[in-house]
Amino acid sequence: MPPTGKQYLGARYPWVPEHGYVLSIGTDRLKELESDLAGQSICSQAVPKIPAALRRRWMLCFISAKKGYLTHVARSVVYYPAESGRDKLDIWNVMPFGKAVRVSAIKTSLRGKQAWRAKQALGGGHVSAAAFGLIMEALRRVDDKAFKVAAGLVNRRPPPPDPNPTPAKTNWAYQRDAVVTALEFARIPTEQLRVPPQLDEDATPGLTSIFDGDEDVTSIEDLLILQDLDEGSEGWQFIKRQRYPAKLFTNGDTKLTIILANKLPLERQLGVDLIYVNETLKSVVFVQYKMFSGVDGELGYRPDDQLKTEIARMEAAAAKLASVAADESCEGYRFGSDPFFLKFCSKLLSHDAKGHVPGIYVPVSYWKKLAKTPAAKGKKGGAIVYAETFGRRYFTPTHFVDMVGRGWIGTTALQTDILVSYLSDAIEGKKSLVLAIESSTDAGPDDDFEDGYEPLRQTVAPPKPRHPGKKPKIIQL
Repeated sequence: MPPTGKQYLGARYPWVPEHGYVLSIGTDRLKELESDLAGQSICSQAVPKIPAALRRRWMLCFISAKKGYLTHVARSVVYYPAESGRDKLDIWNVMPFGKAVRVSAIKTSLRGKQAWRAKQALGGGHVSAAAFGLIMEALRRVDDKAFKVAAGLVNRRPPPPDPNPTPAKTNWAYQRDAVVTALEFARIPTEQLRVPPQLDEDATPGLTSIFDGDEDVTSIEDLLILQDLDEGSEGWQFIKRQRYPAKLFTNGDTKLTIILANKLPLERQLGVDLIYVNETLKSVVFVQYKMFSGVDGELGYRPDDQLKTEIARMEAAAAKLASVAADESCEGYRFGSDPFFLKFCSKLLSHDAKGHVPGIYVPVSYWKKLAKTPAAKGKKGGAIVYAETFGRRYFTPTHFVDMVGRGWIGTTALQTDILVSYLSDAIEGKKSLVLAIESSTDAGPDDDFEDGYEPLRQTVAPPKPRHPGKKPKIIQL
């Protein structure tokens, strides 16, 4: 059974826990944790402090969401203390047992000199290394199927060699992650994207798009699918007419068209990897990816001249946007005036994830301030940042997706008209820049299509309505 939510397995390297944790929570809290997992692949729970020496060491977490029973098992670790003065238990890969296992049965089956310690640990809290081994053996005797679920989270295999980070593979990873993020913005199931997280070693040379092998993608000759979007302003038609790989995703009344623009000279690109255009709320958000170095990002990120060039291009667009009159409407209200964001994450090629790669988001305007502070300086005075450098001052993927989806951040409605000239330049870059245009599926039967072409349609059926007979709402993203 696959893990709940979009949780990255992190199976690139061995994962062998030497001790464990028994977490007792209510069903309501379990649902909250599962909701967090669906959004950002990891969740956390405040727990009593564990010995400092055991921090950063893997723990197999047994979860009890029903009194007297173990119902789930997960991977976990404690890195930092929680705000309440306790410790923060990070949890991922939450796996449900086929049927709940009675704790009293495990206690009865315990054997060995440390059985008393294991019985005590099953009451909740940290499980020592000696007690952990006895509990696993007892679980095998009581319920072999439950044991296999728990043992399945343990990975003793040696890590595979690092993939050679060729430009083609990096380009593939950027594109795929940006497309998955756009799907999450639009609340469209990411299962509709059937693209592997890494470029196949035997892939056809010359691939420039993750959609190149997709038969359902709009071809260069018949981009008429883009004309099935809302009419919008005359300027938007330029974007919709571009001859680039495009694919339609739908979910009920919400439609998302992804355009992968990576054909012409890089010099004319805006300097971002993802442009999300929401036609319903008239907002645009720009995202630029930056990678922390190291296997898991532990070596940090060093700002370079490329980032300076990209930010300069963003500043040029921002200066133009600043000249637009303030949007006083409720629909045009935004938290801030900065539609540009940086996403920091560990190397995309290191994660075999079904969802987007976990990362942190910050506005470019905040980054420029942070880069001038001592916190962004290394031991030798050079500029470098780590995940810890941002403290709590960043948006998690869950927060970012929610704010974009509800129109709280991005450009105002009045600013979209002048963006066309910038998007027309950006869409002509060689780099894997993604333009995502979302609208409602309200095209009528009398729509005209040039040259007799009919628009390509996504064959995946929309989800069944929760309330049959009630008119579904158009998702206002």
